[in-house]
Amino acid sequence: MKGFSFILISLVIFFSCDKSSKCDNCGDLFNGSTTIKVSQNDLMKYEGLAKIEGINVGTCIQANIFQEELILNSIKILDECCCEI
Repeated sequence: MKGFSFILISLVIFFSCDKSSKCDNCGDLFNGSTTIKVSQNDLMKYEGLAKIEGINVGTCIQANIFQEELILNSIKILDECCCEI
């Protein structure tokens, strides 16, 4: 019974983000945009990211990336993050 409950909860979480959701393909680049949960590596990798108010390790953002560069003025801080799944 516990196994069935786990599978059911997993399916609910998995399908909670529909195909048009801003959290699909978390971490993947899609049309130049990505959704990520900011890590310490991200703060060091993307110049200027650490200087933006409200962004710390664990903050979920959506942003555009062009040639491995994060476009700072495209960053949106998200309230919910499917990256936690």
